[in-house]
Amino acid sequence: MDVFKVHEQLIADYAAFTAGFTEIEDERIKKHVRDRLAAGDQWPDPYLALNPNFEPGGSVDDLVQQQLLVAECERIFRVGKSGDSAGQVLNLHRHQREAVEIARSGASYVLTTGTGSGKSLSYIVPIVDWILRQKAEGVYQSGVKAIIVYPMNALANSQVHELDKFLKEGYGPGREPVTFRRYTGQEKMDERRQILADPPDILLTNYVMLDLVLTRPGERDSLITAARGLRWLVLDELHTYRGRQGADVAMLVRRVREACEAAEIQCVGTSATMTTEGSEHSRRAKVAETASRLFGVPVSRAHVIGETLERVTTADPTHVTRLELPEPEYGSFIADPLAAWVEAQFGVVTDQETGKLVRPPRPRTVAEAAAELAESVNEDPEDCAIAIQEILKLGASIPHPRTQRPVFAFRLHQFLSKGDDVYLSIESEADRYITSRYQTVVPEPGREDHILVPASFCRECGQEYLTVRRVDERFTSRRDSDTTGDEKDGYLYISTDFPWPDTVEVAIDDQRVPESWVETRKDGSPGVISAKQKYLPKVVTVAPNGHIADGGTRAAYIAAPFTFCLACRTSYEQVRGSDFAKLGSLAVEGRSSATSVISSTVVRTLREDANLERPERKLLAFTDNRQDASLQAGHFNDFVQVVQLRGALYRALQDYPDGLTHEVIAQKVTESLNLSFADFAQKPEARFSAERNTWKALRQLVNYRLYLDLERGWRITMPNLEQTGLLTVDYLDLPEIAAAQDLWDGVHYALRDDAPELREELLRTLLDELRRVLAIDVDCLTEPGFVQIKEESRHYLKDPWAMEPTENVVYAPVAYPRAGSHGGLRSSKDLYLTGFGAYGKYLLREHSGLTRDDAHAMIRDMLAVTERCGLLTMDRDGYQLKASALVWRLGDGKAGAVDRIRKHVATERGPRINPFFQRLYTDKAAQLAGLQAREHTAQVMNEVRAQREEQFRAGDLQVLYCSPTMELGIDIASLNAVALRNVPPTPANYAQRAGRAGRSGQPALVVTYCASGYAHDQYYFRHRDQMVAGSVAAPRLDLTNEDLISSHVNAIWLAEIQLPLDSSISQILDVDQPSFPLLPDVAAAAANPQAQLRAAERARRVLAERVRELKITSWWHDDWIDRAAQDAPAAFNAAFDRWRELYRTAQAEREEQHRIIGDHSTSKGAREGAIIRRREAENQLKLLRNEDSEDFQTDFYSYRYLASEGFLPGYSFPRLPLRAYIAARKGKSTEVEFIHRPRFIAIREFGPDALIYHEGSRYQVKEVQLAPNEQGGGGLDTRSARRCEFCGYLHEAVVGTDVCDSCNGILGKTMNRLLRLQTVKTVRRDRISSDEEERRRAGYDVVTSYRFNDHGVRPGRLDAKAVRGAAPLLELTYGDTATVRVTNMGRKRHTSDGFWINVQTGRWLSEKDALTPDLHRLDDASLVQAKQQVIPYVEDRRNILVTRMLGSVSHEAAISFMYALERGIEAEFQLEDSELTSELLPDEAHCGRALFIESSEGGAGVLRRLVMEPDALARAARKALEIAHFDVATGEDTGGAVNNERCAKACYDCLLSFGNQAYHDLIDRHLVRDLLLALSLSDVPEPPVASPQDIWEPVRYAAELNDPVHAFVAWLEEWEYRAPDELSVDLGVATPEMVYPGQVAVFVDGPDNGASPGRDEDAEDELRELGWSVVRVPYRGDYAQIVKKYPSVFGTSRREPR
Repeated sequence: MDVFKVHEQLIADYAAFTAGFTEIEDERIKKHVRDRLAAGDQWPDPYLALNPNFEPGGSVDDLVQQQLLVAECERIFRVGKSGDSAGQVLNLHRHQREAVEIARSGASYVLTTGTGSGKSLSYIVPIVDWILRQKAEGVYQSGVKAIIVYPMNALANSQVHELDKFLKEGYGPGREPVTFRRYTGQEKMDERRQILADPPDILLTNYVMLDLVLTRPGERDSLITAARGLRWLVLDELHTYRGRQGADVAMLVRRVREACEAAEIQCVGTSATMTTEGSEHSRRAKVAETASRLFGVPVSRAHVIGETLERVTTADPTHVTRLELPEPEYGSFIADPLAAWVEAQFGVVTDQETGKLVRPPRPRTVAEAAAELAESVNEDPEDCAIAIQEILKLGASIPHPRTQRPVFAFRLHQFLSKGDDVYLSIESEADRYITSRYQTVVPEPGREDHILVPASFCRECGQEYLTVRRVDERFTSRRDSDTTGDEKDGYLYISTDFPWPDTVEVAIDDQRVPESWVETRKDGSPGVISAKQKYLPKVVTVAPNGHIADGGTRAAYIAAPFTFCLACRTSYEQVRGSDFAKLGSLAVEGRSSATSVISSTVVRTLREDANLERPERKLLAFTDNRQDASLQAGHFNDFVQVVQLRGALYRALQDYPDGLTHEVIAQKVTESLNLSFADFAQKPEARFSAERNTWKALRQLVNYRLYLDLERGWRITMPNLEQTGLLTVDYLDLPEIAAAQDLWDGVHYALRDDAPELREELLRTLLDELRRVLAIDVDCLTEPGFVQIKEESRHYLKDPWAMEPTENVVYAPVAYPRAGSHGGLRSSKDLYLTGFGAYGKYLLREHSGLTRDDAHAMIRDMLAVTERCGLLTMDRDGYQLKASALVWRLGDGKAGAVDRIRKHVATERGPRINPFFQRLYTDKAAQLAGLQAREHTAQVMNEVRAQREEQFRAGDLQVLYCSPTMELGIDIASLNAVALRNVPPTPANYAQRAGRAGRSGQPALVVTYCASGYAHDQYYFRHRDQMVAGSVAAPRLDLTNEDLISSHVNAIWLAEIQLPLDSSISQILDVDQPSFPLLPDVAAAAANPQAQLRAAERARRVLAERVRELKITSWWHDDWIDRAAQDAPAAFNAAFDRWRELYRTAQAEREEQHRIIGDHSTSKGAREGAIIRRREAENQLKLLRNEDSEDFQTDFYSYRYLASEGFLPGYSFPRLPLRAYIAARKGKSTEVEFIHRPRFIAIREFGPDALIYHEGSRYQVKEVQLAPNEQGGGGLDTRSARRCEFCGYLHEAVVGTDVCDSCNGILGKTMNRLLRLQTVKTVRRDRISSDEEERRRAGYDVVTSYRFNDHGVRPGRLDAKAVRGAAPLLELTYGDTATVRVTNMGRKRHTSDGFWINVQTGRWLSEKDALTPDLHRLDDASLVQAKQQVIPYVEDRRNILVTRMLGSVSHEAAISFMYALERGIEAEFQLEDSELTSELLPDEAHCGRALFIESSEGGAGVLRRLVMEPDALARAARKALEIAHFDVATGEDTGGAVNNERCAKACYDCLLSFGNQAYHDLIDRHLVRDLLLALSLSDVPEPPVASPQDIWEPVRYAAELNDPVHAFVAWLEEWEYRAPDELSVDLGVATPEMVYPGQVAVFVDGPDNGASPGRDEDAEDELRELGWSVVRVPYRGDYAQIVKKYPSVFGTSRREPR
């Protein structure tokens, strides 16, 4: 593959694609955009990375001779072994040899080297050698000696193939010197039994399966017993273990070591280069520290093995003097100075610190190197660039004699960006500021108050509009230009030459108002119909700062939705939904189309290469969101299908120069598609009638699609054949009709006297108008015809050619020669032709001196004549164009279709075409036949994923869009190209994804698309070298999270009860009992007290080396392990509560629908609906029972389910997810499933009416699954809470709680009707189309509240301050496992809190006249009787940090600081965007209180470090300063200039992002400079932490003499409630035994003192009069019931009292 040719074609296509999407009328703006494109700043030169060669470490034979390996290794480790050949000796790299040497010492070690460095041999060789030595020394015992853990099954599969070559080849079956088996969950049951019966020496597995092996009794008894004294534990891809997953693996390693009694274990880690921070010494130390923390055993810095590189060339690179290529032979090549020079530029350089050869610290482009080479050899830089490319290609074709891999293996790393919108100041066309760099104000001195507003452009004429939001008397910038439905959203129209008139009368007289809006009043004067008056523009004068003010720029304000263009007068009847189809912008049409273009270009170019085999012609593409992968696959498939149809039409027209008519158009286009029968047939084996009917179904569908494609601009992002000049639609006999004078005698004089050619133009324009609104008399645009097409498609066609079951009929409109107010509408798109309309105005322009009445008469006459001549058919009093009158002809491609009515083109060549799409249809479309994409994500079923992997590997599936599921270990040797739909979260992710291509050493291309508006994408587009160079930080692990430790203690307990859990939960619970209790044998095993004792003892051993760190947390105490083990049985039972609820609900639903079906009084429609709902309920029950599945990755596999509920370790599975039920598609009843999301994501993605993208379709959330006790009742099970208005702190609504526990503020109103979201149900909407650029996100107003969870007497928070010297700067309050609640208050700009819901069905309802698109009338809340308004919420535990400044600051400064600190933390600690979120909290004193949340379960431990490490906050502040364009040392403004334009207040390179765009007007980097500078020099002293024992001991001592008080105190301590402030306090009127904060007196009665003076009811009354609250604990009362009544006094226990 010529990677440079593929790259050249990619850039050519991408440049053409971006160049002409949006028409721009204004010359200054057009020049600005043209200059930007000419500069190529959207496709900078690609970086070229040459894979270096590794220094040799000798052959295995050499190591045997040196007695580093036993002799048998010489026979085992050979390359190319077969039955009749011993193969060749295996040569090792130096880092592999070093691993062997360290392994011999018995020490643990880590290998961090680049891709393709043979990392697996660094542990396989030592392990095999150690086992062979055991045998040689006579001390070998059967059993597992080594466990190798892989993060993905594909890596284990790949390793099995490698071990087969070494350990089986040459020995024969059953005679392997060392045995090995894979045990990952993919194995069949018989294979599992074999492994358990005869455990191997080496076990290859993944971390989830290893956890199951530790937990499930059968495997534990076999494999863990066989692994007693385990010697080797290997973690492959060490750098991937971050966050909760990494912490879980670290705990798993400790459990394995304890269970296997592995006192002399050697732990080995392999990784891509894990960290590039600091010197080599510090890098090794950092890796050693990370590995030690992960393994729980010390790893010395000296035992961190890095790569040792060598030059493959031998010449001196400084001796290059010419550009001649060497002979294509190894010896000549490596001795060539030019080859040596290229290697020195792109492959290896000398490290100045150590003198060693290393990879270049910064990647280079060919252009940069060529410029340098040109100076050395005195040649033209372009010639030098060509020479560099040629030497690289030559090096890629020559094998290295030692490694047999290409001498030069390289990748091109291309970053692409669509660029940002055009932003304008609110000034006249001549004076306004124009930029493409998003900022909020003009970055020029003296104009800092001039706001910048994004421009949108009319898709018909290119007129620019300023996209704004009106707030009172001020306009602000609005980025969400596709949002409509709020009168505050709108657009400003500014035109000096063509201003909007001051009055409606003048606008009508000047023909500026759409024709369909004008009616004739009773007095005969024209006016705007009442329904349209609110959409008329309003003239305003606007100052540059956005305020409406006298003396400002004159503008017309158009409130959204955009209804007509004020320049070309194109009007739109649709007033709901998006303005996307009406107005374009340079950034909106982006990611999906760009990715589809990139994908199709790469694959198409690979297909054109005759030297490539089928498996090599494919593309692997990544995105970081599962729904984005689904959206992109659907977008690509639709894109390809539309291109194929248009290309086929073009080719058919080429074959028929005289044109095609309705009778043959579908047949000829179908033939030109060149599809094989298997491409579209449901049954490819069909013959005879079935085969003929299948072809007929395809022809009918093609016919329907062709007619739809005639509609004006229906596919916004893909101009059709007419728009690209490739199709001309003519009309039968039109020249003859125009020339026949007898037809025109007796009609209006203007027509009668016109020349025939002028009449023809008028007629053609009229007929074009009918055709472009689809006013065509054709069967497929009628309901019967459409139904027939749909039915035949359902019976015979398959995706992507089958029609969607949810697709609706498109009716053909009717053209009426009258105004629209005179009759009923059959279609909202019916065409009304009058003298006031667009066509009437066209006639008046063509015939000066005529009146509107004249124009109307001419329209009637032309329609009548063409009807008489057979071109039109009458429909009532209207007309339609006959399909038989159309003649489809090939266009000349010189200009687009002319729209004489709406658009005047000044140039003679006609409307501009989009050359990219023209070439795509003419030259490239045929090469897309058979091309289809699929998604590969965790929400796709396992068996389907596996099938797609195989199809992709073989090249049968040529485009695969995947989430990070394919990031690791998928060794696809024939993969030449990788595309990234977004910039990956970290350089480590980028390295892994890029590393999928070119793994055999062939040249490879990596393309990354960087979307505008996304700070992460744009930052790395500007700093792409950091991503390519792999500036990777070592993973950070928080091993002090209580939920984490709890889940592993639970796993230890589950292993100790020795209960084998069935794969189906229905075999663990008694589903025949109403409450679904544990089955008797399960309950008995769970209640075993000895198991609790054993589990506690094991947990103590596992956690022994972590106790010191745990003691400084807010939740740990000395008895924690014992109590966790004691609580495990109750927690185990409670973990099934969610399943019980889901199962009970599905059962009730099935029975209710069954009742409806059996009720003979039920209507047919209701019965059919009940049948569907019953089937869905049965499918849900089947999913919940997990029948016939041993796959441990299914949601309801028992152990996986317990992990998702947080009872067992979750690893990469989300804990306590929300689930969405995806119903089966019509006719595919088996395709049902639940998909899940983490709660805080799901509150938005699964909100009312939200869209979910899955497997090429869009689903809409329409229901909440109600519990049976809620269905049909009068209301739902909701709760109440209060959020402090002064600090955002969360309080449950408890009587007597009126003061905030956090800030002592008075609590405000109670928030009622809170509904916890659990499971939602969806309905399928439609197939994803290529018009969908980004996922449509429902806009919700979400509110976050939080609460620190006290851990008994220890507060669940750590309070600290950042200080500089003695001066405090910032307050910090950290809480681990704090409660965070996210509440969905309603849709954006809601008028009342919450959403209406049908309490009988759980269906979400719309309010009357709600602006929600596509809602059925039955969803109208006013039509439903049993309804309730609820507020959905979710909550979970997270690590949080609350920061607060020491003095009052402005709102702008507070929010700017919050985002600056968030960006600094993310950058310093290399967190992904999704790992940390922030939100400004209320603060009465205006001190900028902000909440930071570690979003991943268990967290990354970063927020804790900010309060526990003195310099962590300072480091984050320094990084924030750098990001905000300030010098870290001095605070001097560095400007952040891009293209000589400085950053004024904030930009996407610093503090702005897509996620915080609501606050862009407020963010100002200058407001935070001083505080960040001070914080960069600050320290955070470690906060003091008191132990529970220290707190309880004096309380216990004081209560010793009072037995009832002592007993109550002991109970409070055991169950981890709060301790009292004081005991036996004399309050004057009484002496209670305990006093709690907030003036709470607690009386603890003895056997006979309850009514004693000073503690009787009179004493209580007196205390209450003094403002005290009183709690009484009766003698021998139920402590648990008492304390639960007063959570504000005693707190809440994490332990459930039994």
